[in-house]
Amino acid sequence: MYPSRRTPLVTRWFLTCVALALLCGVGSAQDAGANAKPPTLFLIGDSTVRNGAGDGANKQWGWGEPIAAYFDPTKITVLNRARGGRSSRTFMTEGLWDQVVSAMKPGDFVLIQFGHNDGGAINDASRARGTIKGVGEEVEEIDNILTNKHEVVHTYGWYLRKYVADAKAKGATPIICSPVTRKIWKDGRIVRDQYARWAEEVAKAEKVRFINLNEIIARQYEAMGAEKVEPLFADEHTHTTLAGAELNARSVISGLRAFYPDPLVSYYSVGVLGGWGIDPAQGSAGRPPYIFEFGAGKEGTPVDPSMIYSKERGYGFEPGGEAPINSSVTGYKPFYFSVALPEGNYNVAIMFGALSERASTTVKAELRRLMLEKIETSSGKFDMQTFTVNVRTSQIAGGGEVKLKDREKNIEAWAWDEKLTLEFNGEGSAIKRLEIIPAEVPTIFLLGDSTVCDQPLEPYSSWGQMLPRFFGPGVAVANHAESGESLRSSLGARRLDKVLSLIKPGDYLFIQYGHNDQKEKGEGVGAFTTYKADLKTFVDETRKRGATPVLVTSVNRRNFNEQSKVYSTLGDYPEAVRQVAREEKVALIDLNAMSKRFYEALGPEKSALAFKEGDGTHHNNYGAYELARCVVEGIKANNLNIAKFLTKDVTGFDPSHPDLPENFKIPASPLLSEVKPPGN
Repeated sequence: MYPSRRTPLVTRWFLTCVALALLCGVGSAQDAGANAKPPTLFLIGDSTVRNGAGDGANKQWGWGEPIAAYFDPTKITVLNRARGGRSSRTFMTEGLWDQVVSAMKPGDFVLIQFGHNDGGAINDASRARGTIKGVGEEVEEIDNILTNKHEVVHTYGWYLRKYVADAKAKGATPIICSPVTRKIWKDGRIVRDQYARWAEEVAKAEKVRFINLNEIIARQYEAMGAEKVEPLFADEHTHTTLAGAELNARSVISGLRAFYPDPLVSYYSVGVLGGWGIDPAQGSAGRPPYIFEFGAGKEGTPVDPSMIYSKERGYGFEPGGEAPINSSVTGYKPFYFSVALPEGNYNVAIMFGALSERASTTVKAELRRLMLEKIETSSGKFDMQTFTVNVRTSQIAGGGEVKLKDREKNIEAWAWDEKLTLEFNGEGSAIKRLEIIPAEVPTIFLLGDSTVCDQPLEPYSSWGQMLPRFFGPGVAVANHAESGESLRSSLGARRLDKVLSLIKPGDYLFIQYGHNDQKEKGEGVGAFTTYKADLKTFVDETRKRGATPVLVTSVNRRNFNEQSKVYSTLGDYPEAVRQVAREEKVALIDLNAMSKRFYEALGPEKSALAFKEGDGTHHNNYGAYELARCVVEGIKANNLNIAKFLTKDVTGFDPSHPDLPENFKIPASPLLSEVKPPGN
């Protein structure tokens, strides 16, 4: 949920704390920590939590050292009792856990992270630290070769349950963490650890909080790529450098922040929050901005229904919705909330739910970009969800700006203004907390026409504004397409210049034009001449910047012949795109062919349900959603690296067997228009 870049402020804060600890004798304070009045946060685990003496020997650090800087030492004591080389079994059998329990008191907390060493041998002459795999009650009796003692060895899950039970018996709060991620890649993805799954099973069974560090960190590594991950490790794949330990510590904080309520919220150090890309001085009563609390909570800037957005305040509700506040913001009509933000990508984390009623919430961003679909929570239950969103302005780095059309300055102004606007919609949509954090992630840029762009008003919709729904956090979709545009007009309006000023290695540019290009007249103008040449310009300029171009053929219009087959009115333009893809060796998504299969599957009459009524070119929400699913299939078929960011609920899709229109339930946005987009 938080940026994966190293933060110099946190590093300086942490190193200062180390120096003060050496001067002030924190070692003796640790021994007396249990007697202090403030609660204690105990950390137990292996070398990925505390490496050696915790002093960075061999350039190896555990996350338990830098995490201390995230907490206010006047409010809570952080004691890192982890020990390198230990498993969930040997940390207990060597008496290390007994030492922690003896110092523990009611109101304390303990973060538990084991698993890296549990897969070793159960009985040998070197370490004898392995546990039985799984979470069951199996046992194995051994005469321990290393200790010369008789021992009953249990499963990994049994030892975790023992830690939880002992902590609860002392009145403390146990929190289970999965093992942190190893740097092991397979097919462009980080290999997940089976111990993470077992740790989660124990946490659910014991009804304690669980932080899936394995998944949180793996997603960050995949977003960064192997080259940028390499400096985070001091050995082949397990032990981190200080930068890697800081990333892991931030991931632990990310996991804690996702809880509702966050049991440690009262103990964070506001000063360190500045290292998250947040300026505490801009907060409300010392709280950081970009963290908003709706209702009765105290974790961020408080929000009430009277707070209408203004540039002076920098956040607030937009006209056009109703948002009564009780224990959460619960809206029985759609409502909008905006936050002023600089141009860039952001991870948005939202706590959904209400204390006294069930809720179903769909989230859209800016001009109706579908971000989250029907997040359902029962009464008194809360669910934290995260997505990545792009915010843009018309200014171009280096000078100039995009030549906006009149409609872009009016009904499409939310796409270009100084803020992020979120729409909350659904059957009693409810939000409790909103967090917005800058994110350095890959970006999928889109350029195209009215069948791609973010359509501002119902019932019009395009596949580009549905595409974000199918991606989890870690990648942003930046839709720079616009109604009525061709390749040449986009060049003239400097839309390509705008994208090129932002695009970077690892990003993508999806290009779909043709509907308006075919209308351009003049000597030599045509699909296989000027259109192909302009298309190659887009491809070449993208590649010069280390990004990946992807060509998309134009969606078909809804035209059926007497045999109930779709016939094309796009001339040679789809074939010209295919030719450029072959000649330039560019990934191709043949949306022209897939849309034909989609329409024909519905038939001449029912296919009208995929379009705005009376319009054979522009789609409604259902049609745009299905076409976005086609694009997702194209991403998968081309083995594009961004496929790893697809949400877990993405399944295979055959346009010849589309979802039934009568089962489509995405709630419509409140603003309507009968005016056709330009370029019809």
